Amino acid sequence: MKQIFLYIKIVSLTIVAIISLYMVGFLIFATTLPTQPSDTAQKTDAIVVLTGGKGRVELGFSLLNAGLGNKLFISGVYPGVGMETLIKKQKVPVHLTKRLADTELDYSAQDTVGNAKETAKWVRANNIYTIRLVTGNYHLWRSLIEFKRILPDLVIISHPIPEQHSLSQKTFPLLWNEYVKLSLVWFGYKLTV
Repeated sequence: MKQIFLYIKIVSLTIVAIISLYMVGFLIFATTLPTQPSDTAQKTDAIVVLTGGKGRVELGFSLLNAGLGNKLFISGVYPGVGMETLIKKQKVPVHLTKRLADTELDYSAQDTVGNAKETAKWVRANNIYTIRLVTGNYHLWRSLIEFKRILPDLVIISHPIPEQHSLSQKTFPLLWNEYVKLSLVWFGYKLTV
């Protein structure tokens, strides 16, 4: 009987330790979100924007106009939303839309894996070897894992938008959800490498 209680105690302490470590990992994730691009001057073959947050599309056009990429690929656009509507909804200033001929929209991607798969098709079709990846800072790490899994030889410069600056009651659900997804993707990636 004594051994059973000892076993239960060890299992309980192990579970508490695992949960505690997971929560510490979340706090580290939530308080160290990237706020700066990994490189601000390196020109790439293309700029890839993952839709889903304010400012992403505008930043993509700004980077294109600044000459940091030759093409712009916007992945995850809602079906039926044309370029003009997207620009209007995203409140992209007109002076940034001069290079529409160098811009393509992807309507197929519905999640981060889809973004990576559709981008993979596009980069292969356009002989792209380097990209600048624009997404929210809370979404960046998971995006990089998914992109590297599907496109291991692609050079990716990360360009996060600081969409979440602090851990608050309002941002907690979004950050927690992203942390859980990141954990699952990271463990899945490590198991396949």
